[in-house]
Amino acid sequence: MKSLIYTILFLAVTFSGFTQSFEGFMQSVEQNNPRLMALDKWLEAEATLAKTGIYPDNPEVSYNYLFGSPEAIGDQKELEITQSFRLPGYYTSKSALQKLDYQQKQALAEKEKQEVLHAARRTYFSLVWLQKKEALLENRKENADKLLKLMKAGFDRGEISKPVYDKARIYAIGVQTDYQRLQSEMKAQHQYLQQLNGGKPIEGLSFSYPLDWELPELDTLLTNLSAKNPNLIRAGLNIQQAEKEIEHQRIKSLPSFEAGYVSETILNQKLRGIHAGISIPLWQNKNTVKYAKLQTEASKADFSQKESELKAEVSALFFEAKALKDSYEQMKLIMEEEAISDSSLELLQAGQISFTEYLVEIEMINSNRMRYIDYQKDLFTRLSALKAMVN
Repeated sequence: MKSLIYTILFLAVTFSGFTQSFEGFMQSVEQNNPRLMALDKWLEAEATLAKTGIYPDNPEVSYNYLFGSPEAIGDQKELEITQSFRLPGYYTSKSALQKLDYQQKQALAEKEKQEVLHAARRTYFSLVWLQKKEALLENRKENADKLLKLMKAGFDRGEISKPVYDKARIYAIGVQTDYQRLQSEMKAQHQYLQQLNGGKPIEGLSFSYPLDWELPELDTLLTNLSAKNPNLIRAGLNIQQAEKEIEHQRIKSLPSFEAGYVSETILNQKLRGIHAGISIPLWQNKNTVKYAKLQTEASKADFSQKESELKAEVSALFFEAKALKDSYEQMKLIMEEEAISDSSLELLQAGQISFTEYLVEIEMINSNRMRYIDYQKDLFTRLSALKAMVN
């Protein structure tokens, strides 16, 4: 019994080693995509930058040695150590501003991350669609070959004319050309997907639509928009930063201070004392606080505009996805029972329909099949776009 369990586990591990799921591939993109790796390094640098400049300036030390006449006062020595500083609230205020600025950069990085992941999902779904299209074209190619053999046999027996036989040949060439173009497109999409994965090989990736994806309710999407959309998160943080800037500018307009130690040697006497100074903001521009208040109002207006635009965009995507979902489900019921192409060829062979009628019918069938897989791809592409906006 144990040997059987070990064998099953071994096979499971072996299979997982050669097959990569959609979720596993998306995690791989997050880890290996060059743009996302660069964003991580950039954020790391910005996190360090956000911690700079939030402390008092370094102390200053000055030393003067003045050569004098021995007959007069002799040489003179001066030593001064000073430290400038502002009121304590200034540094905490500046730290809060830089933290908010860093959080906005995090939201910007998240926005770019969602765009990269959406591009990867969209390309992956295109390859799923192309594989389904390949299966349809292989079936068309097989039927086109059967048709061509049938028409050639009829032409050889003198039962059909040369123009009709030529139409069958042209039809077969057209199907073959479509198939070759599809192969080229699959190679291009496969290469692009590999680049999104940082050039890592994706040969073991299985292509199928995720089974657990559902269309969320519109109210849920709109409710979560402010908390999850990177653009709105940035806009909200911008309001907080503008409000904090008002407080910072008020503190900045208060006096700054200097304190230190002074030593002077003259006439063989050593004098020691303290240094104190204060900056009087007499000429400082008083419009800085007013400007910060106006910036706050502008930030609030910008947030409202972005929120309105994004709600409209999310709503449009939702209704498009819902329409596609309804159409796909209706077509699915028909496609599961549809198997007309083979019977159409049999009817043609039996002489019950003409070659023209066969072409019309087969093109209609192929068009419906393509529409069915198009609906599926477009549905998942829009669901991916919604995930990028409200993830």
